[in-house]
Amino acid sequence: MIFNMKIMQNYIYRFIFLVTLIILSFPSNSIEVIEILGGKASQIPIAITPFNEDLKNDDLGKMHKVIANDLERSGLFSALDTSGISNIPDSDMYINFSNWSALQAQFLIVGKSTTIRDRLTTRWSLIDIYKEKTVLSMEFSGSKKQYRAIAHKISDLVYEKLTGSPGVFHTRIIFVKKKSDKNYGLYVSDYDGFNQRAVVNSSQPIISPRWSPDGKKIAYVSFEKKKPVIYVQDLTTGKRVLVANFKGNNSAPAWSPDSKKLAIVLTYSANSQIYIINSDGSGIKQLMRTRSINTEPAWSPDGKEIFFSSDRGGNPQIYKVNVDGVSEVNRVTFEGKGNLSPSLSPDGKLLLFLTQENGKFRVAVQNLTSNQVLKLTKGPHDESPIFSPNGHMILFTYKDYGKKTKIGTVSVNGLKVTPIRVGSETIQESSWGPITN
Repeated sequence: MIFNMKIMQNYIYRFIFLVTLIILSFPSNSIEVIEILGGKASQIPIAITPFNEDLKNDDLGKMHKVIANDLERSGLFSALDTSGISNIPDSDMYINFSNWSALQAQFLIVGKSTTIRDRLTTRWSLIDIYKEKTVLSMEFSGSKKQYRAIAHKISDLVYEKLTGSPGVFHTRIIFVKKKSDKNYGLYVSDYDGFNQRAVVNSSQPIISPRWSPDGKKIAYVSFEKKKPVIYVQDLTTGKRVLVANFKGNNSAPAWSPDSKKLAIVLTYSANSQIYIINSDGSGIKQLMRTRSINTEPAWSPDGKEIFFSSDRGGNPQIYKVNVDGVSEVNRVTFEGKGNLSPSLSPDGKLLLFLTQENGKFRVAVQNLTSNQVLKLTKGPHDESPIFSPNGHMILFTYKDYGKKTKIGTVSVNGLKVTPIRVGSETIQESSWGPITN
């Protein structure tokens, strides 16, 4: 009976946290079907039909699978198996609502792709099975090579229609590949790991890549000068600027919301301290002066506060201070042996971080209104968590026992952990780019 009571208490705790989280995170105009209740009950059953059966062995025949993978990765949807359905529709004209209701589909995505030479045209619709009506119907065109981009765009629009928040499936990520002890690369790819391209190659380690909020630049730490220094690189021109090459170590760049400044960490003496500097390397100033280690800065979305990890209380915990540096420093995290690597959700209501417990490092999220904490991953060696641009997923690096470091995503409700396949090399750190047009 005691064991059952503990299970019930854990379920109730998770239920309360997730309901509070969803109220704070989703806009009021979200469709009423989106509710997080904990467990599988929170995942919306959605059916996505093949867009052209004649192309099922071709790349274009994978579009519906790309959409299904996108929506499932968010943790809010469960893509249903439609392989046993006969007479699958390719438009919203002739829908047998009884058949799809029997499959327990709440929503249905149908479409048809046609090609003329290298030109791809996709017509698709989103249908509410319960209400027996079409809620979205559109047509996209592009080259055949853009079939994944078109599929991601469809996923974005479906996600926004059903949650009230923009989808992030057309966004990009950056990550560091360690190919060997003298071969490192900074790569950009689609959010799911496809379409990789190198933007920096180096014989020395690269760490801490961070994408500017305006999407135009990347800040990162390089060891090419035989110590850590910070560069800012323009993604369009490839031009880079050496922003921080001060005495000691230069590390942990974090962009301000307006993409004009960086919070960085410098080690002039024994302890790391946080400074603010313009993105061109000018105008440096120290945020605060203490005898403790202050590191891993993260800006609040309004640009008024910086969250950081510090050992001032013994074990590392997360604190916050106003950007002017003259206000009182306030401790934010209290659970767990140690907490570090803070990141703020785009709306500023959730704090993301790594928590140490029983020798394991796990990704956790804290509701900054209620201070409730939800552990999203199992560890044991998770690192570098960062929010997606809509705050509904987290990108992080992880390592199973004795294996190479990889990257993956976890949904903000903790229900879906999905690896991102970017090759067999060791992945050291990663970051998520902003939503751009």
